[in-house]
Amino acid sequence: MRILINRRVPSEDGVALATDVYMPSGAGPFPTVLVRTPYHRIGQQSLAPLFVKRGYALVVQDCRGKYDSDGVFSPLRDEARDGHAAVDWVANQRWCNGRVGLWGRSYLGIVQVPAASGGHESIRCIVPSVAPGSFFEDWIRYDGCFALSNAIRWSLSHASCRNKPPERHIDWEALNFLASPAEITEAVGFETACLADWADNDANTDYWQEIDQKAMHAAIKVPGYHAGGWFDHLTRGQFNAFRNIRDHGATASARAGQRLLIGPWGHKNVGNNGAAHTSYGAWDFGAETDLSVMDHELQCLDHYLKDLDNGYENQPTAKVFLMGANRWMGFDDWPPPDQDELSWYLNSAGSANMRIGDGTLSMDSPGQTMGDTIVYDPKDPVPTCGGAIYWGLEPFGLGPADQRSILARPDVLYYRSEPVTARLAVVGEIILDLILASSAEDTDVIAKLCVEQSDGTVMSLTVGSLRCRYRDDAIKPEPLVPGEATKMTIHLNHVAYEFPVGSRISLIITSSDFPRILPHRNTLSAPWSGEEIVVARNTVLHGPDAVSCLKLPVIDVGA
Repeated sequence: MRILINRRVPSEDGVALATDVYMPSGAGPFPTVLVRTPYHRIGQQSLAPLFVKRGYALVVQDCRGKYDSDGVFSPLRDEARDGHAAVDWVANQRWCNGRVGLWGRSYLGIVQVPAASGGHESIRCIVPSVAPGSFFEDWIRYDGCFALSNAIRWSLSHASCRNKPPERHIDWEALNFLASPAEITEAVGFETACLADWADNDANTDYWQEIDQKAMHAAIKVPGYHAGGWFDHLTRGQFNAFRNIRDHGATASARAGQRLLIGPWGHKNVGNNGAAHTSYGAWDFGAETDLSVMDHELQCLDHYLKDLDNGYENQPTAKVFLMGANRWMGFDDWPPPDQDELSWYLNSAGSANMRIGDGTLSMDSPGQTMGDTIVYDPKDPVPTCGGAIYWGLEPFGLGPADQRSILARPDVLYYRSEPVTARLAVVGEIILDLILASSAEDTDVIAKLCVEQSDGTVMSLTVGSLRCRYRDDAIKPEPLVPGEATKMTIHLNHVAYEFPVGSRISLIITSSDFPRILPHRNTLSAPWSGEEIVVARNTVLHGPDAVSCLKLPVIDVGA
């Protein structure tokens, strides 16, 4: 293996980007895999032999302002121009045969769509995984809700200085309770400019739209392989990239060449093997879960960079793990084309609060209009309990976690079906249409699809969040009219789960999820604004005059 260390690759403005190259010992030229990272390029050294033995040159580059690269790191903002420059440099090296693939996970996946949006003719495919594309909807905000733990943990760890700052002294839990970025700076001993920027930019303005990858998908000319996990907090970005490029990509090969792989994993164990790959949270999914994501990604790279007839074209367009049944399924498209949408109507006699409440889910619409009210006090938020979470929240439960602890709170509504009498496979995107009346001009809605198992445990499957002023338009916020019934739609991400006989479909609705989300003050103020907190009375309405229903995509999965 030949190695070139610290090549200085110029971006369009002259900033030099530190780049290492690993390649086979032969004469070349070689098909090339490009990886760009803010986490130090040396971290990819262990992968170099894997790629080199397959005949690839592996190029790994530090993002602008990180480690040995010049410039200033502004998270997300320079990845298009720097990615374009990196691809062009690689394609013009003697050791590159003019075929380039982009590979990487998390931020290493984020950088790929911006780099490919330049349309460079050498790019043959992208292979991103666990990577969001719309950062106001899927990372720093969750459909407008301020993603506290994401913002604090990632920015302090990776966007505070050129290198990785000291962290052993940090009490991450204590930071969740501080009142401003200034207090966080004082507590940790260093400033993180982007954290204040992310808080101040509390609307989906140009600050976010300039880096929103939805606008870039129409420029993508190449096939893509998108991998993620049902319990990763970023996976909705994979579904959106797959769908948007499939529908709007710049070439026929891009539109026809998108593929999807989703397993029962979280953000950190997508690429694992063995026992760490077969269980997550409270559930063990069995040995069949232990599928090598890397093998599938390499199969994609081999097909497009080497023209290998390796069976890649015979792979299903979407390969997903059906939880509950615990087996892999293949589909010609995603969402599955042969699904039926079943509407489960929310109902109660006016007291769906807590596990002991009277909330129900039924396929029969209610005969009268009623309402269930929670009193949401931002000073006493509902704690995070499982779901799709980022690192650092492990004490609050990973993925499928028992929800009974929060169901003892009166500020949590709970609706459940009768026990299902036949296996029910819910596969696709989960939508909740909700009629809400709030005493505040703005509030948050958190909704969780769960399964109530026959032993009484209530396990989370997927979660959705919405800041109500963005209910109709993420760009043009509209305050609530206090006391007025308002229709809104909450997107609970995608799921593939087979409800077993005897289990119940269940739904949790509340207005807080701390520390996954910073408790909303129920005003129009930005996070950490210091504005006075307002206690909100939030009422979920249901009935003939206020149709609130959970829409579940159902498919026949056979025996």
